[in-house]
This record gives sequence, structure tokens and C-alpha cells, in this order.
Amino acid sequence: MDASTGQSSIGLAVRRARRAKGLKLAQAANLVGHSESWLSKVENGRIPLDKRADIAALAQVLGVSADTLIGQAAPEVQAGRHSWDLTPLREVLLDASPDDPPDIPARPVPVLRSLNEQADAALRWSRYDELLPLLPSLIGELEVQAATAGGAPREEALRLLVPATATAVITLRYAAQPDLAWVAAERGRQAAALLGDPVWEAAAAYEMAHSRSSMNKPRALMTMPKAADRFEPLASQSRMASEVYGMLHLSAALARAVDGDHAGAEEHGAEAAQVAKRLGDEPDAWELFGVSNVGVWRTSLAVEAGNAEKALEYASAVEPRALASNNRRGALAMEQGRALAMLGKDGGAVAAFRRAEALSPAQVLSNPMLRDLVRNMLDEARRKAGGRELRGLAWRMGLI
Repeated sequence: MDASTGQSSIGLAVRRARRAKGLKLAQAANLVGHSESWLSKVENGRIPLDKRADIAALAQVLGVSADTLIGQAAPEVQAGRHSWDLTPLREVLLDASPDDPPDIPARPVPVLRSLNEQADAALRWSRYDELLPLLPSLIGELEVQAATAGGAPREEALRLLVPATATAVITLRYAAQPDLAWVAAERGRQAAALLGDPVWEAAAAYEMAHSRSSMNKPRALMTMPKAADRFEPLASQSRMASEVYGMLHLSAALARAVDGDHAGAEEHGAEAAQVAKRLGDEPDAWELFGVSNVGVWRTSLAVEAGNAEKALEYASAVEPRALASNNRRGALAMEQGRALAMLGKDGGAVAAFRRAEALSPAQVLSNPMLRDLVRNMLDEARRKAGGRELRGLAWRMGLI
């Protein structure tokens, strides 16, 4: 919030970008398919800019990156948060790669496999103090083994690099480091290419697709519909191949939603649901693909389509305990909150956001769309002289 104007930071960013582009309010609104009144309210902080398609369209029309519009403070500088020291992770990602490893000793691959499982569990259950010290050495030592070992140990090191770098991608996205997250995904893609397994190459492509904000319409995401179609003949090879296929369809659904094609998004979501129905829920599924996680994705996609009732219907069908991750449970609560806010049920929305924050604080506090929504709700609460729980959440987001 800009203290001098009371406007939301996203609204201010949109106004500045529009003026820099030389567009009048009506011109810009027409180009993104909304009314002049809608854009005026966005710029003045009277309504939140909380849908990916709208942010992506505005960024494209205004000639800026979506990151420019949704810029937020990184976790290490937010109020009430422990420091996140990202320096070791940054160094191993920028200074080394699977074919040019760091000059460090590497523990045996079975030891690194165990460390990878620890890192995955730490991310799932939001134990960042445990996760951050693990990742740099894990990635660096796996790269050493991938470059120097032979046979089965080399192949396993390359396979382990894909989920290890995926863990880094999510962590860095939460830390508001999108460029570094892309580098982490690229290291995973390089490892999969060296492995030469099409299933792992598709898994790495999925990570690339989600290493940058979807609102930027990154090419890796927007080509997911074609990637899912190409992968279909391989989907029955193994359970993991089916899980990868399902996640490609969910990514394709998100790509369609960002493009404003919500019917297309629903089609891809329905295909993923069919795959999940055959597989059920398994706690060790790749990217937690299964019935429950598909339900979380479809809840989010319904919110993006502006269908709050459908979103809550999808959410009510999800059994949170079947989601073997606080991140996914938190995502479910967050999307429920967004749907409730769309229906004007701010009390229920705040309660859902608080549940999400308790489960996955970094995910919630760094979410740009949620931050803008909370800003808008906070302004309304101030006008009504209420909202203690909301003010606490806003403080932890660094908004007040």
C-alpha cells in the first residue's frame, strides 16, 4: 500500500505502466477486454487484480513483464519472518551445472538419495529452516556424481537432480526469485537431457513451465497443451509416466486459463481427472498427482474463470488429509478463500487464508494475487473499523 495515496501497489504499477505507454484509460481497458470503469477501479485500489488472465493481458498491452506489475517483497525482508540465506543456493545454481560440476567432494549416491527425500519432506511440510541448508550441497554433489560416475550411479544422480532442482524451483518462487528459479529448472532440464529418458524429460519440462510466473505467459507453460498431446503415447509406460501425463494436462489447463480460454482449461482439467481416477491418491506420487491434487487445481481454475460456486464445489470434494503436503493443503485453503471473497464472504475468506498461512506460510505470504486481494479487503475492513485477523495477516505480508 502506498501510504500517501492508499492505492494498491499493483494498481499503482498498472497506472505508471499505462502512462509510460502513452495509453488513455479507455484505450488500455479496451485492449484488455474490460471497461474503463473496471480499469479505473484497479488503478485506484478499489478492486483487486487477482486473476492471472487479467494480469497477463495487462502486462502484454502495457509492454511490461507481469513481474513488474506484481512485484513483492521477498520472504527474507518481510515482517515477522526468519531470514532466508539464499547465497549458497544461488552460487551452486549459477556457477555449476550437470556437465560442469562444482569442485567439491561428493557423497555416495545412496546418501544423496536419502538427502533428496529429506529435502522433499522438508518442502512438503514447510520446514524451510531444514530445507535451505540441504539444497546447495545436494544439488552440487549430485552434479559431481552425474559428471564423474558411470553406469547406474550416474543415471540415478541425473534422475535425482530433476526432483532436487524442482524443490529449488518452488523454494525460489516462494522467495520471490523468479530468475533464479528458472535457472534451477534449467539445471533439471539439462540433467534430464543427459539422461535421455523421455518421461524424465517431460517431468523436467513441467518444472520449466512453472519456474516463472504463469502471468508472464512463459513459452514453456504456453506450449503445455501440445506437450501433453505429444506425451500421450508414453502415458501408459509406467505409473510415473501416467502421473507426468496428468500434470502436463493440468499445466495445459493453466495455460488455457491464462489465455482466457476457460472452456479449454476445463477440458484439460477433466482429462487430468480421468487419469487421476484410474490412479487414485498415493503419497509418493510424482508432484502428488492424484484425485485430491487434481481437485485443488480444478478449484483454482474455477476461481480463475470467475466461477466461485464451482470452485467451492470442487474444493468440498477434496479430502485434505489425502494431500501429503502442507503446500497443497495450504493451496486448497487459499483457493477456497479466494472463492469466498468473490462471493463477498470476507469473514470466511480470512479464516481460509489463516488456515492456509498456518499450513504453508511462505506460499501464502508471497502470493501476489492474494496480497492484492488482502490489500483490498483491508481497505474495506478499515472503513468498517474491524478485521483484527485480517490486519494480522496484512502485517505479516508487509502491507502495514
